[in-house]
Amino acid sequence: MPAKRILSAALALLLVAAIPARATSVPTLTVVEINPGSGSSSAMDNSESAALDGYLYFTATDGDSGYELWRTNGEVTELVKEIRSGADGSYPDHFTALGGYLYFRANDGTSGNELWRTDGTEAGTTRVKDINSSAGGSSDPYGFTALSGYLYFRANDGTSGNELWRTDGTEAGTTRVKDINSSAGGSSNPGGFTAFNGHLYFQAYDSTNGFELWRTDGTEAGTTRVKDINTSESGGSSPYGFTALSGYLYFQAYDSTNGFELWRTDGTEGGTTRVMDINLASSGADGSYPDHFTALNGYLYFRADDGTNGFELWRTDGTEAGTTRVEDINSGGYSSYPDDFTALGDYLYFQANDGTRTYVYRTDGTATEHVPFPVAGQSINCDCYDTSIIAVGARLYTTVYSDAIGNEFAYLDEPTYVLPETNRGGSVWTVTLVILASLTAAASIGLRVRGAKRA
Repeated sequence: MPAKRILSAALALLLVAAIPARATSVPTLTVVEINPGSGSSSAMDNSESAALDGYLYFTATDGDSGYELWRTNGEVTELVKEIRSGADGSYPDHFTALGGYLYFRANDGTSGNELWRTDGTEAGTTRVKDINSSAGGSSDPYGFTALSGYLYFRANDGTSGNELWRTDGTEAGTTRVKDINSSAGGSSNPGGFTAFNGHLYFQAYDSTNGFELWRTDGTEAGTTRVKDINTSESGGSSPYGFTALSGYLYFQAYDSTNGFELWRTDGTEGGTTRVMDINLASSGADGSYPDHFTALNGYLYFRADDGTNGFELWRTDGTEAGTTRVEDINSGGYSSYPDDFTALGDYLYFQANDGTRTYVYRTDGTATEHVPFPVAGQSINCDCYDTSIIAVGARLYTTVYSDAIGNEFAYLDEPTYVLPETNRGGSVWTVTLVILASLTAAASIGLRVRGAKRA
């Protein structure tokens, strides 16, 4: 038999044998100490964190400097810049990437909390603009969100109150978009910014409708209210937690009949509807208060209270029938308060309390399991007010606490991030490889038959 024909059959067999079983074991955590010993660095504790060019940026203290800007890729962990010298620290936070820079707010001890950015170097870490230049004033920029080459945020210039701003990274290009609440001394306090279909959606307050759903295209004229959801009360619907999935923007909103429940919008008034009244156990407008929305594999995951089981893990496909509780982690009517949802690979990672301790968990929508800590007695125990779990590439970072190390950060590597699902139970990738292997084998057999006839 010619060698090529033997090779074809052998290649087919090797191809089938090479299909790996999908990794099912839970990854382990590796702890990194910035402030060695029992002292805490509080990395990822006092502020959010964000990724830029393979590094995780966060706030931490090494015990000598105050809370300053740090970064890590798991192998190298370093102080980027001591923005405010001494023990006070600049407390950088609200990190958001745009165009090769990471934007954040920080206090250098002179200008108050203002807008900064970094390229990861000490020299490239600079203040963008002193928006509130009054003596002792801070603009307190907040809610940075990227859209079409600009970073949008809320800021107070000392005159117009908290309003909508944007920046292109230059001082001249940092301007107010619109004074939504122009009443004397008034603020619209815009927040919950989310980019969707070329617009930035957010909640904002005006003196007529209260807090309602707004959007902007970046111009003053193009900054408009989308819908008055709660028309029966002057306080507004307070929409919150905007997250995009399959052509819709999902959020929490209030009406006087159902309370705070799950809504979605396609950007039109008619397409802004309630998905489900999750809390049916309580009469009146108690609401389920859905939040922490995170998309994964065609579903939107969130936490909600159905009035019976407390705040637990839920998901939706956008339909009422497809809106279900995933897991009751702290059973018996108590809440596990799942938080810090982060999608990585095939899984949603989050933290929750099972009634005894707060763990890092992961779920694929069917099975939910907790990630073991490296050492007994460790737990998630921080003052995290936004996120203590974040992914950078295939690596997931979180915080870990124990009496021995204080609050430090840790990481794990998720194998399903870099490999398509390859379990032998019928994934698309597995089926494709099997079909390819079968065709290869059939082709080799055909060659052998034709070769035999010629012989």
